[in-house]
Amino acid sequence: MFLLVVFAAMLLTSCNKDDSNPVEPNGNGGGSNTNPSGQPIPAISGSSDGVMATISYEMETLPGFPAAAISLGFAQFGQGVDAGNVTVNGNTLGKTTQGGSTFYITPSPSNPTQMLTGVSFDGSNHSWQVSGGNGIPALNGSVQSPRSFTVSNPTNNATVSKASGINVNWNNPSSSSRVLIVLAPLNNSNQYYTAEDLADNGNFTIPAGDINDFSGDAMLQVVKYNYVDVSTGGKNYYIISEVVKSVMIKIN
Repeated sequence: MFLLVVFAAMLLTSCNKDDSNPVEPNGNGGGSNTNPSGQPIPAISGSSDGVMATISYEMETLPGFPAAAISLGFAQFGQGVDAGNVTVNGNTLGKTTQGGSTFYITPSPSNPTQMLTGVSFDGSNHSWQVSGGNGIPALNGSVQSPRSFTVSNPTNNATVSKASGINVNWNNPSSSSRVLIVLAPLNNSNQYYTAEDLADNGNFTIPAGDINDFSGDAMLQVVKYNYVDVSTGGKNYYIISEVVKSVMIKIN
Protein backbone atom coordinates (compact mmCIF):
# COMPACT_ATOMS: atom_id res chain seq x y z
CA MET A 1 0.00 0.00 0.00
CA PHE A 2 2.82 2.40 0.88
CA LEU A 3 4.50 1.93 -2.51
CA LEU A 4 1.19 2.39 -4.35
CA VAL A 5 0.69 5.71 -2.57
CA VAL A 6 4.24 6.75 -3.45
CA PHE A 7 3.72 5.79 -7.10
CA ALA A 8 0.53 7.85 -7.25
CA ALA A 9 2.33 10.85 -5.78
CA MET A 10 5.19 10.44 -8.24
CA LEU A 11 2.76 10.31 -11.16
CA LEU A 12 0.95 13.44 -10.02
CA THR A 13 4.34 15.15 -9.74
CA SER A 14 5.36 13.96 -13.19
CA CYS A 15 2.31 15.59 -14.75
CA ASN A 16 2.78 18.89 -12.92
CA LYS A 17 4.90 21.34 -14.91
CA ASP A 18 7.49 22.51 -12.41
CA ASP A 19 10.63 24.62 -12.66
CA SER A 20 12.63 21.99 -10.79
CA ASN A 21 12.38 19.85 -13.94
CA PRO A 22 14.12 22.24 -16.21
CA VAL A 23 14.54 20.81 -19.67
CA GLU A 24 12.19 21.03 -22.61
CA PRO A 25 12.01 19.33 -26.04
CA ASN A 26 13.12 22.39 -28.01
CA GLY A 27 16.48 22.34 -26.28
CA ASN A 28 16.22 25.64 -24.44
CA GLY A 29 16.82 24.00 -21.07
CA GLY A 30 17.20 25.55 -17.63
CA GLY A 31 14.42 27.79 -16.47
CA SER A 32 11.79 26.26 -18.69
CA ASN A 33 8.58 24.97 -17.18
CA THR A 34 7.47 23.07 -20.28
CA ASN A 35 8.66 19.55 -19.48
CA PRO A 36 5.54 17.70 -18.33
CA SER A 37 7.40 14.44 -17.67
CA GLY A 38 8.22 15.83 -14.23
CA GLN A 39 11.80 14.57 -14.54
CA PRO A 40 14.98 16.36 -15.66
CA ILE A 41 15.70 15.64 -19.32
CA PRO A 42 19.00 16.86 -20.81
CA ALA A 43 18.81 19.72 -23.28
CA ILE A 44 20.97 18.21 -26.02
CA SER A 45 22.95 20.89 -27.86
CA GLY A 46 21.39 22.14 -31.07
CA SER A 47 17.77 22.66 -32.03
CA SER A 48 15.27 19.86 -31.53
CA ASP A 49 11.83 19.27 -32.97
CA GLY A 50 10.90 16.62 -30.44
CA VAL A 51 12.08 14.30 -27.72
CA MET A 52 11.30 10.69 -26.85
CA ALA A 53 12.54 9.48 -23.49
CA THR A 54 12.47 6.37 -21.36
CA ILE A 55 13.03 7.26 -17.72
CA SER A 56 13.82 5.08 -14.73
CA TYR A 57 13.11 7.16 -11.64
CA GLU A 58 14.07 6.15 -8.12
CA MET A 59 13.51 8.19 -4.98
CA GLU A 60 14.74 7.38 -1.49
CA THR A 61 11.84 7.25 0.95
CA LEU A 62 11.56 6.67 4.68
CA PRO A 63 14.36 4.95 6.62
CA GLY A 64 13.78 1.23 6.63
CA PHE A 65 11.64 1.30 3.49
CA PRO A 66 12.89 0.43 0.00
CA ALA A 67 13.37 3.20 -2.53
CA ALA A 68 10.28 3.97 -4.63
CA ALA A 69 10.94 3.26 -8.30
CA ILE A 70 8.94 3.66 -11.49
CA SER A 71 9.65 3.60 -15.23
CA LEU A 72 8.17 6.25 -17.53
CA GLY A 73 7.81 6.67 -21.25
CA PHE A 74 7.54 10.29 -22.41
CA ALA A 75 7.42 12.11 -25.73
CA GLN A 76 6.63 15.60 -26.98
CA PHE A 77 6.91 17.03 -30.49
CA GLY A 78 7.21 20.55 -31.86
CA GLN A 79 5.31 22.98 -29.68
CA GLY A 80 3.12 20.21 -28.33
CA VAL A 81 1.46 18.87 -31.48
CA ASP A 82 -0.36 15.57 -31.92
CA ALA A 83 2.06 13.25 -33.74
CA GLY A 84 -0.25 10.23 -33.96
CA ASN A 85 0.51 6.99 -32.17
CA VAL A 86 3.78 6.74 -30.23
CA THR A 87 5.18 3.42 -29.01
CA VAL A 88 8.32 2.26 -27.22
CA ASN A 89 9.20 -1.44 -27.12
CA GLY A 90 5.62 -2.20 -28.07
CA ASN A 91 4.04 0.02 -25.40
CA THR A 92 1.60 2.61 -26.79
CA LEU A 93 2.01 5.77 -24.73
CA GLY A 94 -0.99 7.59 -23.33
CA LYS A 95 -1.82 10.87 -25.06
CA THR A 96 -2.60 13.90 -22.90
CA THR A 97 -3.68 17.38 -24.03
CA GLN A 98 -3.49 20.28 -21.59
CA GLY A 99 -3.90 23.94 -22.52
CA GLY A 100 -3.84 23.12 -26.20
CA SER A 101 -0.52 21.25 -25.95
CA THR A 102 -0.19 17.50 -26.45
CA PHE A 103 2.35 15.20 -24.84
CA TYR A 104 2.65 11.45 -24.43
CA ILE A 105 3.32 9.67 -21.15
CA THR A 106 2.92 6.24 -19.57
CA PRO A 107 1.79 5.89 -16.82
CA SER A 108 -0.64 8.67 -17.74
CA PRO A 109 -3.13 10.81 -15.78
CA SER A 110 -5.97 8.92 -17.48
CA ASN A 111 -4.41 5.49 -16.83
CA PRO A 112 -2.09 5.74 -13.82
CA THR A 113 -1.93 1.97 -13.33
CA GLN A 114 -0.61 1.26 -16.83
CA MET A 115 3.08 0.40 -16.58
CA LEU A 116 5.74 -0.03 -19.24
CA THR A 117 6.54 -3.65 -20.05
CA GLY A 118 9.65 -4.96 -21.76
CA VAL A 119 11.60 -1.80 -20.92
CA SER A 120 14.69 -2.53 -18.81
CA PHE A 121 17.57 -0.27 -17.83
CA ASP A 122 20.40 -2.74 -18.23
CA GLY A 123 22.08 -1.72 -21.47
CA SER A 124 19.21 -3.06 -23.60
CA ASN A 125 17.71 -1.20 -26.55
CA HIS A 126 14.64 1.02 -26.30
CA SER A 127 13.00 1.22 -29.72
CA TRP A 128 10.53 3.95 -30.70
CA GLN A 129 7.95 4.29 -33.46
CA VAL A 130 5.91 7.41 -34.25
CA SER A 131 3.11 7.27 -36.81
CA GLY A 132 3.35 11.02 -37.50
CA GLY A 133 0.94 13.89 -38.03
CA ASN A 134 0.62 17.69 -37.89
CA GLY A 135 3.99 18.26 -39.53
CA ILE A 136 5.77 15.49 -37.65
CA PRO A 137 6.90 12.74 -40.05
CA ALA A 138 6.63 9.03 -39.34
CA LEU A 139 9.87 8.05 -37.67
CA ASN A 140 11.58 5.32 -35.71
CA GLY A 141 14.84 4.78 -33.90
CA SER A 142 16.38 3.22 -30.82
CA VAL A 143 18.82 4.00 -28.05
CA GLN A 144 20.77 1.78 -25.68
CA SER A 145 19.73 2.32 -22.08
CA PRO A 146 22.25 3.23 -19.38
CA ARG A 147 22.68 0.86 -16.47
CA SER A 148 21.41 1.53 -12.98
CA PHE A 149 23.62 2.95 -10.25
CA THR A 150 23.52 4.28 -6.70
CA VAL A 151 24.41 7.67 -5.27
CA SER A 152 26.89 7.06 -2.45
CA ASN A 153 27.43 10.69 -1.44
CA PRO A 154 25.60 12.62 -0.19
CA THR A 155 23.32 10.06 1.40
CA ASN A 156 19.59 10.55 1.74
CA ASN A 157 18.64 13.05 4.49
CA ALA A 158 22.29 14.08 4.95
CA THR A 159 23.20 17.59 6.09
CA VAL A 160 25.91 19.05 3.86
CA SER A 161 27.98 22.22 3.95
CA LYS A 162 28.11 24.36 0.82
CA ALA A 163 31.26 26.20 1.95
CA SER A 164 33.59 24.09 -0.20
CA GLY A 165 31.01 22.94 -2.70
CA ILE A 166 29.00 19.74 -2.58
CA ASN A 167 30.81 16.58 -3.61
CA VAL A 168 28.59 14.07 -5.42
CA ASN A 169 29.64 10.44 -5.88
CA TRP A 170 27.97 7.53 -7.67
CA ASN A 171 28.99 4.03 -8.74
CA ASN A 172 29.04 2.04 -12.01
CA PRO A 173 30.80 4.70 -14.12
CA SER A 174 30.68 4.20 -17.88
CA SER A 175 32.47 5.83 -20.79
CA SER A 176 29.36 5.40 -22.95
CA SER A 177 26.98 7.45 -20.77
CA ARG A 178 26.76 11.11 -19.83
CA VAL A 179 25.54 12.66 -16.58
CA LEU A 180 23.19 15.51 -15.65
CA ILE A 181 23.08 16.82 -12.07
CA VAL A 182 20.23 18.93 -10.70
CA LEU A 183 20.11 20.55 -7.26
CA ALA A 184 16.77 22.17 -6.41
CA PRO A 185 15.99 23.87 -3.07
CA LEU A 186 12.52 23.08 -1.77
CA ASN A 187 11.76 26.58 -0.47
CA ASN A 188 9.69 27.56 -3.53
CA SER A 189 12.36 30.05 -4.66
CA ASN A 190 12.40 28.62 -8.21
CA GLN A 191 16.18 28.42 -7.92
CA TYR A 192 18.07 25.40 -9.11
CA TYR A 193 21.54 24.39 -10.22
CA THR A 194 22.20 22.17 -13.24
CA ALA A 195 25.36 20.68 -14.72
CA GLU A 196 24.91 18.78 -17.98
CA ASP A 197 26.94 16.63 -20.37
CA LEU A 198 29.30 15.53 -17.58
CA ALA A 199 31.60 12.54 -17.88
CA ASP A 200 30.18 9.48 -16.17
CA ASN A 201 33.29 9.05 -14.02
CA GLY A 202 31.62 8.65 -10.65
CA ASN A 203 32.18 12.08 -9.11
CA PHE A 204 31.44 15.77 -9.51
CA THR A 205 31.68 18.78 -7.21
CA ILE A 206 28.97 21.42 -7.34
CA PRO A 207 30.94 24.69 -7.02
CA ALA A 208 30.31 26.68 -3.85
CA GLY A 209 30.08 29.91 -5.85
CA ASP A 210 27.11 28.59 -7.82
CA ILE A 211 24.99 27.79 -4.77
CA ASN A 212 25.68 30.73 -2.45
CA ASP A 213 21.98 31.44 -2.04
CA PHE A 214 20.95 27.83 -1.44
CA SER A 215 20.01 26.72 2.06
CA GLY A 216 17.70 24.32 3.81
CA ASP A 217 15.99 21.28 2.34
CA ALA A 218 16.81 20.41 -1.26
CA MET A 219 16.48 17.61 -3.77
CA LEU A 220 19.61 16.33 -5.50
CA GLN A 221 19.14 14.37 -8.71
CA VAL A 222 21.85 12.48 -10.56
CA VAL A 223 20.85 11.44 -14.08
CA LYS A 224 22.76 9.00 -16.29
CA TYR A 225 21.68 9.17 -19.91
CA ASN A 226 22.35 7.97 -23.44
CA TYR A 227 20.87 9.55 -26.55
CA VAL A 228 20.73 9.36 -30.33
CA ASP A 229 19.78 11.99 -32.89
CA VAL A 230 17.21 11.00 -35.51
CA SER A 231 17.12 13.34 -38.52
CA THR A 232 14.27 13.06 -40.99
CA GLY A 233 12.27 15.45 -43.15
CA GLY A 234 14.74 18.23 -42.38
CA LYS A 235 14.02 17.99 -38.65
CA ASN A 236 15.92 16.63 -35.66
CA TYR A 237 14.49 14.44 -32.92
CA TYR A 238 16.28 13.10 -29.87
CA ILE A 239 15.75 9.67 -28.37
CA ILE A 240 16.95 9.56 -24.77
CA SER A 241 17.16 6.84 -22.15
CA GLU A 242 17.97 7.89 -18.61
CA VAL A 243 18.21 6.66 -15.04
CA VAL A 244 17.31 9.27 -12.40
CA LYS A 245 18.31 8.86 -8.74
CA SER A 246 16.99 11.38 -6.20
CA VAL A 247 18.08 12.03 -2.63
CA MET A 248 16.91 14.64 -0.15
CA ILE A 249 19.54 16.73 1.63
CA LYS A 250 19.77 19.75 3.91
CA ILE A 251 22.20 22.50 2.86
CA ASN A 252 24.02 24.58 5.47
